Amino acid sequence: MQERTRRKADRAACIAIAEAAQALLVALVSRAAEEARRSGGARILPWHIGQAVQSAEFRSSPLFTRTTDRAADGTSGRTVKEARRAARAARLDGHVKVNPFRSLVRRTARAHGNVALTAPLVVALSALVLEAINQVADTAGEAAAKSDATTVTADHVRTAVTDLLAGDLQARALAAIDAALVADAAGE
Repeated sequence: MQERTRRKADRAACIAIAEAAQALLVALVSRAAEEARRSGGARILPWHIGQAVQSAEFRSSPLFTRTTDRAADGTSGRTVKEARRAARAARLDGHVKVNPFRSLVRRTARAHGNVALTAPLVVALSALVLEAINQVADTAGEAAAKSDATTVTADHVRTAVTDLLAGDLQARALAAIDAALVADAAGE
């Protein structure tokens, strides 16, 4: 977060970003699992993720519009093949955790979709989670800059989620953030 925003982030902001990314991943995997079941598949395939992202729930969110625009411009985003090559090069160099969201993606797929994922799809979903986290962090940093705050707070993250997500997706992410912050304050 500090690298993206050039500002300090308090604990609540980090929890809020993690919950927003988790809520987004849960919604995407659940929708893709529905698509997989509809087509009679036992695995979520890239086609199912594409169908999930094309649903009205996701298309209305600026987060997905920005991600698509960046990929079209070539300024961000890589193909799955390029991501795998970069991951392999990083593994060979050592010292780098190549896919930090792999276990999160697999756990989420198991818990919310109960459908297996292919290895390239895990890489793609991990990249999507990373892109979502980066966009939320950037937007939260912009909100902190507008208010002349030196620290990014959970309120800035909530503002970013409100700006980037729409409809039911936004409501789920905000509810997840609120629940996590209450649990953290209670010491759970």
